[in-house]
Amino acid sequence: METVRAALAAVSERHTSYSIYRRQNEQEDQSDGMKDESGESAVTSEEVGLIVQRSQDRKKALMYLVLVSLFLLIIAFILGYVSSRGNCTSCAEVEETNREPLRGDGCDYWPNPDTSSEKVLYWGDLKAMLKNYLDGQEIAKITRIMSNRSHPAGSPHLHELTRMIHGKLKSFHLNHVWADSHYVTLPFPNRSSPSYLRVTDENGTRLEDIVLDADAYLAYSPRDTVSGGLVYGHYGRAEDFARLSEFGVSVKNNLVILRVGKSSFGEKVALAEQQGAIGVLIYPDPVDLPQYPRGLGLQSNTAISGHVHRGTGDPFTPGFPSFNHTQFPPMNSSALPQIVAQPISVSAANNLLRRLGGHDAPPEWRGRHPSNIYKLGPTFKRAGDRLQLAVTTRMVSTVISNVFGSIEGFAEPDRYIIFGAQRDSWSEGAAKSGVGTAILLELARAFSKMVENGFKPRRSLLFASWDAGEFGSVGATEWLEGYLTMMHLKAVAYFSLDKAVLGDDRLHTESSPLLHNLIETVIKQVESPKWNGQTIYSQIVARNPDYVNNMYVPSGRGEGACGG
Repeated sequence: METVRAALAAVSERHTSYSIYRRQNEQEDQSDGMKDESGESAVTSEEVGLIVQRSQDRKKALMYLVLVSLFLLIIAFILGYVSSRGNCTSCAEVEETNREPLRGDGCDYWPNPDTSSEKVLYWGDLKAMLKNYLDGQEIAKITRIMSNRSHPAGSPHLHELTRMIHGKLKSFHLNHVWADSHYVTLPFPNRSSPSYLRVTDENGTRLEDIVLDADAYLAYSPRDTVSGGLVYGHYGRAEDFARLSEFGVSVKNNLVILRVGKSSFGEKVALAEQQGAIGVLIYPDPVDLPQYPRGLGLQSNTAISGHVHRGTGDPFTPGFPSFNHTQFPPMNSSALPQIVAQPISVSAANNLLRRLGGHDAPPEWRGRHPSNIYKLGPTFKRAGDRLQLAVTTRMVSTVISNVFGSIEGFAEPDRYIIFGAQRDSWSEGAAKSGVGTAILLELARAFSKMVENGFKPRRSLLFASWDAGEFGSVGATEWLEGYLTMMHLKAVAYFSLDKAVLGDDRLHTESSPLLHNLIETVIKQVESPKWNGQTIYSQIVARNPDYVNNMYVPSGRGEGACGG
């Protein structure tokens, strides 16, 4: 949750007594607003699109369902521990096998005289309740609904999904359900005047158009037309540009073509701009991403969309929440690029790379193409050829809505444990928004049922469905900017559900170091979905003991809503 953590750390520690809950009449007004406002600047779903991937077969879908359920159990166990800590009895009082306490380096539970006369839930009881109420089939159902077609921010289809999520949270009988709308400016492809890429001669005469993926673009790239040579720059890292200098290759006043991976799109474009490049092309090399039909992956004519803002939130209201058309002095984020950028497919990249002349690329820079086409440029094999790129994206004022549901804590209701998931997606978004949203809703439903049956979370549980996450956690950041001081004082933990399940091989975490011991304690108690009788931890140790030390990554490298 790097976005949340970085913003909270910057706020002075002042006492505040207000709550994130809106007044009841505001909730009703907001609910009505969701019906009207999204239609004011709705963008058709055809305006944005991304990768259309081949559907999974039933066997693989079943495996992913099992993995999603497993991830849900791990997160729910951690949440149950954090939310109820302080209400359980002493470890020494627990004798039954199915009522073992959650142990870390020492005993974490101590008697609480305030709850001694009430029924106490032990760790074994909590696990049993979670297994009883969590429904894997419901997760699969919501994932299918969320990922049946693209649903970018501002689109009519996302508006339908927003209403569905709001309705489901209301049906769970949570203590509070509400929505916050924000008015932001988002970039979209220009259908009437699409971007183009072409090869010209030295006089600017068009020689050949390079086919672009009409649905792919890089949000927040400026509108401009540039022309120059082309340099192959590997992944566009600082060391890659340094290597080009060693070969005597300059990117100044040239375009640069880079591979997807190793760094964010924003970092690639920013470094290229620092080196004097006039434009950036980014493509998925087959060595980094599988290409259809060799396996599940991209088709050869598909490009990958993204955003090139190196910050988060609405870059046109930096540091301010964009509530109710609030006007601030005109300013832009300093993290916006000043050079154009465009994603291209592997087919388009092949067409360009085979034209390049100049020095041979280093062996380690060669991807899964014939090695003789990996030249560094900037000249072309045919003397006088140049490359022309025009980016024509348009800016649209868009209403976005974050949806919230909460269960009030019994001991510390003004302290919050927050779960967040991105709702929008440029493509179908099964992994990025579908699974996360499905887990979010299932957690809200399960914990509501648990409260009805005796579970008393010590702190409040807040479930957040974020809008406009594809553009750089815009919805999450704009909401947070409005509640910085309160969240700094009252937020206990944040769990991001974005891209929760991407495969079936390894467990990977990005978190605050304070949670590493807790995560390890939990996975020592959660059974492996692949190996009967083994926990996730024992499976990891059996396969590769050294991997345990590399499994925990400090948060700050993710690009999901509120970071990873």
